[in-house]
Amino acid sequence: MNDRLSFRTRFGYGLGDFGFNLFFTTASLYLLFYYTDVLGLSPSTAGWVFAGALIWDALFDPFMGYIASRTRTRWGSYRPYLLFGGVPLALSWALMFLPVKLEGSALILFATSTHILFRTLYAVVSMPYLALSAVITANSGERGILAGYRMIAAATCALLSAFFTLKLVDMLGGGREGFFWVAVIYGGLASLIFLFAFATVREAAAPPKEQHVTILQTLHMLRHNRAFWIVCAAMLLGGVGGTLANKTLPYYFKYALGREDLIGPALGAGALSVMISIPFWTWVMKRWSKRAAWMSGTFIGVIGYIMFWFMPNDPAAIMGVLAVLGFGGGAAYFGFWAMMPDTVEYGEWRSGIRSEGGIFGIVSLIQKASLGLAAAGLGEVLETIGYRANEVQSAATIEGMRLVMIAGPACSAAAAALTISLYPVGPQLHARLVKVLTWRREKKLGLSK
Repeated sequence: MNDRLSFRTRFGYGLGDFGFNLFFTTASLYLLFYYTDVLGLSPSTAGWVFAGALIWDALFDPFMGYIASRTRTRWGSYRPYLLFGGVPLALSWALMFLPVKLEGSALILFATSTHILFRTLYAVVSMPYLALSAVITANSGERGILAGYRMIAAATCALLSAFFTLKLVDMLGGGREGFFWVAVIYGGLASLIFLFAFATVREAAAPPKEQHVTILQTLHMLRHNRAFWIVCAAMLLGGVGGTLANKTLPYYFKYALGREDLIGPALGAGALSVMISIPFWTWVMKRWSKRAAWMSGTFIGVIGYIMFWFMPNDPAAIMGVLAVLGFGGGAAYFGFWAMMPDTVEYGEWRSGIRSEGGIFGIVSLIQKASLGLAAAGLGEVLETIGYRANEVQSAATIEGMRLVMIAGPACSAAAAALTISLYPVGPQLHARLVKVLTWRREKKLGLSK
């Protein structure tokens, strides 16, 4: 059997992540900033609106993963959600930026409810997409290549979103109106991309249709899945640090450097570096292992944060450091999505239970809950250090931003490197696991002696 995927499949699946990042990356980079500096919400309120919706998304994800894994259609278990979910998701995204004339509690309620609606529909479409990577192929190397395609697409989207979102907002009227029309454009493009991904991907490695996994069985599998928990812990540590850094950066450029015009290029410098780094980290993964790639990139990230701390307030120099951070960060993002599908087989080997939906549902819960709490924490910190939107900030406030943006993420990155060093699944072990699991299935069906 030839496990090699076609370019069409690789490209189609990878491009799907471009569509999702039109939502996820844009929200990650600009939504908190939009809430505070455009809608006028206080940092604390904005942080908890952001966090509340993400935590709801996190709690809903495992349920959605469970539902998707039990879905049976002529298109497969996961692909139909790309076909039917794109347009509702795009509409909910645009609704979040609808330029309503509300104030006070009514505005807070509108922001919270529309954000929760968007996150619900995002889970409905994104969870099946994530689980697809485990059923497109059972080959660990091909999964790494799929992750590479995804990362390139995601980094390209992040680059374009970082560079052009605020420029498009200004071109389309600025303020609330500009953000709304940008949301309409991004949502429409994402819907078309999801249709393309649906048309180019097949669920070739799906488990037998009669297999149904209960919630208790999924929990049993997770309890024995050491590899899964190690990847989750490393992701959590790195994700919290990255959230603090990326969400603080727009405030730092606007108020510490007085260069609001460079927010997009600054965020884009990191995204461009991530995109450039992916072929290199793919080579490292093939030459050594996914664990080696992740650890190496995290080490580069720690060095970058140390450089940032001692860097003068020169925008050009800071851009260079952000490129270093992006290059290192690409390894962690790539490593996480390349490793996670392999934990499906590891969990099945240890427990006898396979549950792609359960795996990706729980990991999304952990990821989004941690990112939501990090956003809420950042809002509280901004409030504590005296941040006031669209006013001159004190020296103490600026120094507080530096601590949040540099020291916190550096410590998180170092802890993530130590954690991922314990990851037990290398290329040779995974290949043996696939053979053992194939033998088990054939034996169960009476095809093997």
